[in-house]
Amino acid sequence: MELRIFGAAQEVTGSCHMIRANGASVLLDCGLVQGRRLEAYRRNQSFPFDPESITAVVQSHAHLDHAGKLPMLVREGFRGAIHATHGTGELCQLLLTDCAHVLMRDAEYLNRKRIKQKVRARRKAKQNGLTLPQGLPKEEVLPLYLHEDVGETMALFSTHGYGEWFEVGPGMVFRFREAGHTFGSAWLEAVIQENGKSWRLAYSGDYGRAGLPILRDPEPFGETDILICESTYGNTVHPEFQGMVHDLAEAVQRLVQRGHGRLLIPSFAVGRTQNVLYCLGRVFDEALAPQVPVVVDSPLATAATKLITQYPEYFDQETLELLANGNGGPFFPGLRFTESVEESKALNQEEGPLVIVSASGMMENGRILHHLARYVSRRDAEILVVGFQADGTLGRRLLEGAATVNILGDSYKVNARITPMMGFSSHADRRDLLQVLNPLAKKTGTMILVHGEDEQRKPLAKALRDLGFPRVEEPVEKQAFRFS
Repeated sequence: MELRIFGAAQEVTGSCHMIRANGASVLLDCGLVQGRRLEAYRRNQSFPFDPESITAVVQSHAHLDHAGKLPMLVREGFRGAIHATHGTGELCQLLLTDCAHVLMRDAEYLNRKRIKQKVRARRKAKQNGLTLPQGLPKEEVLPLYLHEDVGETMALFSTHGYGEWFEVGPGMVFRFREAGHTFGSAWLEAVIQENGKSWRLAYSGDYGRAGLPILRDPEPFGETDILICESTYGNTVHPEFQGMVHDLAEAVQRLVQRGHGRLLIPSFAVGRTQNVLYCLGRVFDEALAPQVPVVVDSPLATAATKLITQYPEYFDQETLELLANGNGGPFFPGLRFTESVEESKALNQEEGPLVIVSASGMMENGRILHHLARYVSRRDAEILVVGFQADGTLGRRLLEGAATVNILGDSYKVNARITPMMGFSSHADRRDLLQVLNPLAKKTGTMILVHGEDEQRKPLAKALRDLGFPRVEEPVEKQAFRFS
């Protein structure tokens, strides 16, 4: 049996791992590398394997860094089953459709930029008495996939409930366990048999945090031979989530004291947006700050929020009690959702303080870019950073204190207040991971750490070795592990 790490090695995005046994090849996730447009496009253009050779995909959850390349896999010849929870299947329909639209717009943007560079190069060459070939300097940028590819992809989904065993290939059975990260998320438990031998394997996907609102807590891992585990925050301890309610209240108070301006909350459409809304509801219900208008300006977040409320079986006990008491669920009265571009633009004309929650969370695309372009240079604006920001993204540059940033092709001075609130993270932190992994030190044969930059992964690896894990691996991209 062979396990190969094809993505999210020494980084967070692009999760994709392959198990080979009994002549079958099964992918665990098939995610996009995320970051700056051109770099991400180049890295996502191809697969390091033949898509037609893949037997099946087992999908941990719907976030694009784990599922975003599924339509490309299908476009290039994959015809097997994509196994997921019911919730992940529903969300993939939304997220992949939206992603196809974003990829089309990104391709258009890169092509415009490419032509502008060609014009500037020609002008410079003419000034220096040189000549350039008439053709474009680079090939035309094409979207990674189209909407019709998403349709073909969704037809391949086979969905399962938590705890149900299902076969994905000869000698390979899996089941989904609650990961507590986002709607429908799971960690994967597998039993793999080959040549008379058997291995128990677990893959964390994105492992959540206990005590977050709305969703159930993650289930603990059991005894296993091979554990592929995320390390996103392997050297970081998040602030307590309950403290985020008070921090958010303070941000709203600052907005009210200014009497005008904007509180911008760039947020992932699925999971983070709903957690932020829940906390804003707490702020207003407990009178921690005056109630101000709150708008969710993201069609995807709007659709995802409506979808989530249709699956109460995924909710934690507190949220179920809110529903049972007739309180309308985890959000608050007066919350507004925009649909059209015209409604989004109209927000610019509103006077007085306004909270805008909008995607995307890493500030690389979506309507949040238009709000940032309008407000990032204004001192009456505040931007809350409530989630992980990948290297090279606009969100990372703001978080690291950039004095100027480029948004939609124009340069802006950063005068707005930038406030990190990482307690909203739905990834387990160092404390969470060590707590859930500590009992497994003598019960896990091989620990493989993925989904983390080295400054997070290496300290976690050392801590796990100190706990007594016999074999802790920190793989590089395409590294293979063989078990016999």
